[in-house]
Amino acid sequence: MKLDRAQFTIFDVETTGLYPYSGDRICEIAAARISPDSNRLKKFQSLVNPLRPMSYGAFSVNGITDDMVKDKPTIDQVLPHFLKFIKGSVLVAYNAGFDLGFVESALGKNRDLLADYLVVDALTLARKLFRNAGRYNLGMLSESLGIKSDEEHRAMADVVMTVKVFKKELKLLSAEGVKNVEDIIYARSRANAPVKRVKDYKLKLIEDAIREERKLNITYKSAWSNVVTNRVVTPVQIQKGYDKSYLVAYCHMKNEERNFRVDCITEINLIE
Repeated sequence: MKLDRAQFTIFDVETTGLYPYSGDRICEIAAARISPDSNRLKKFQSLVNPLRPMSYGAFSVNGITDDMVKDKPTIDQVLPHFLKFIKGSVLVAYNAGFDLGFVESALGKNRDLLADYLVVDALTLARKLFRNAGRYNLGMLSESLGIKSDEEHRAMADVVMTVKVFKKELKLLSAEGVKNVEDIIYARSRANAPVKRVKDYKLKLIEDAIREERKLNITYKSAWSNVVTNRVVTPVQIQKGYDKSYLVAYCHMKNEERNFRVDCITEINLIE
């Protein structure tokens, strides 16, 4: 897909907490679509009734209260409109694993609707292109790039900031001769590729963590008991069986090396 012809949808979610498979839910979703033939952003935004109370931690970050969402549509009412909005585009998010984890959780059995989308992690790309930034959370990076935002930490405000960061990334990529979306993986270094199919995203994060000797936060749903746990693990290797892939990792909760079925890892994030 040609970089200068691709349509990109930058999206962000605000949530009731950090772990979708422990019951946390989306309370706001926003997106902006960039078209090569227009400088105007097409926007999508909705508060969402998560059908559970907001945690204090979430409120302290996003300022969303229970009263703000109590009369809003639920996520199953919002997602069809979101899916229509993103259709035919390349997905972009800042720390994409977090946002994708919540959207896939909300889709449930319909998560395969996202499987073949290309997704660009603007955070991974920022680490490759802005090597002297120092800190890479969205606010600090934006400030270092001269991008200002007086808005509160809400989904659309973060989307707009990510759009501005991503446009700077695209400009640098074009200057380096990158012509196709798929070729972004070769920018500066093939390692730690910022572009993957959604369905390959978990394996990509595991491979990154092994190579960089970093820990992972995972949410794991046991295939035997259906018990969901949140764990910090240090990945060792990926073992591919006949029909399943396994993550061999040191589990800091159990203080021992264990095997985790990759398809049972429901959420995964690199620890900064």
